[in-house]
Amino acid sequence: MKKRTQRIIVIIVAAALLLSVVIPALSVIAGASSVTKNDIQNIKNELSDIQSQKKEAEARLKSIRNDLSKAKEQVELIQAQVVLTESEINTSQAILDEYDREIAAKELEIQKLKEQEESQYQEFYQQVRWMEETGGVNYLSILFEANSFSDMLDYTMLISDIMDYSDRIITELEATQKELSEVQAALESDREDQALVQQDLEARKKELEQRRTEAQALLSQIAASESEYAAEAKKLAESEARINKELKDAERKYAAQLAALEAQQNANINMTSGDWHWPLPGRYKISSLFGGRIDPINGRRDNHTGTDIPAPAGTPIYAAKAGVVTTVNANKNSSSYGYYCIISHGSGYATLYAHQRQVPVVKEGQTVSKGQLIGYVGTTGRSTGNHLHFELRVNGVRNDVLKLYPGMTFTSPGGGRINGG
Repeated sequence: MKKRTQRIIVIIVAAALLLSVVIPALSVIAGASSVTKNDIQNIKNELSDIQSQKKEAEARLKSIRNDLSKAKEQVELIQAQVVLTESEINTSQAILDEYDREIAAKELEIQKLKEQEESQYQEFYQQVRWMEETGGVNYLSILFEANSFSDMLDYTMLISDIMDYSDRIITELEATQKELSEVQAALESDREDQALVQQDLEARKKELEQRRTEAQALLSQIAASESEYAAEAKKLAESEARINKELKDAERKYAAQLAALEAQQNANINMTSGDWHWPLPGRYKISSLFGGRIDPINGRRDNHTGTDIPAPAGTPIYAAKAGVVTTVNANKNSSSYGYYCIISHGSGYATLYAHQRQVPVVKEGQTVSKGQLIGYVGTTGRSTGNHLHFELRVNGVRNDVLKLYPGMTFTSPGGGRINGG
């Protein structure tokens, strides 16, 4: 009995010395590196946001470049319209020049007609003056003065000539006056048409200048937008590169943290010894063992990945050994485990605590000590009642967690006794 008591005291002292070495070491490791999985996830979220903004900026830039391409096409169309308008202006100017020549010709023609009219009028005036001076022409008296039939014929021809001459003068004068009136009317019409062409020409010149101004303004606006979005895309790309670097640094730092913890534990802890803490002290009844079993929900044969320990809702759950919390599931509907957490203990060993009543009280990246409170028993996830699903993973492979507890005795699902180890 005395030897047994001494043995217990030695074990307690050894355990105390071991904890005095391991826990400060874990604290130093945690303090030396503040990087946690949450930090890494936050960086990933930031990176995702930047990448999303970058895609939006690139999409806007692509859109603005498409707009620029369309704008350039529009400018090209405007330039084509400008060329056509210039051609129309040149044609209109040619028409104006032709009107100038035609008007000049008509003015010269009018001048000549006026001179002709004046000459005919003078001739007509002289004829009338002669008739007045001679007292008028009595064609019958001329005929009666004939001494012979031959004289009468001569007088008759003379009378006819006089009459023809008078008629010709009047006809020519009338024709000249009519032509003069028509040319003057045509001249007036040409001048009106010329004024309309001139007005249209001025309007086209104004339109041409407006289109050139619009084209230049459009190009300037598009170019400014392209420059702005390109600058934004460049900044986002730089931010993405910076955050990528931060992410790699954080992941490298986090990996170093786990490696340091594993090295410390390898130096101070025998993973297969009986120094693992039972997560539910005083509750050693097992409702479902690791391995093959009949699924309690669907009644089919399956492979149970852990060990189920029944307990009332709200029973405290404690860490089986010191380590780093690598996973905390805060969404009870995202997994058949419900609320759960995973603790890495180094050397490839990790333990999982599932179906917790609420979100575990520990955080990802947090260093915990053996026996530290990590959560409470519940029945979230795929569960038929309040219990702890206690799972061991060695290098990612599930194992029987009871092997960690040599010397401990448990009650099997059938009511019998089973030994750990």
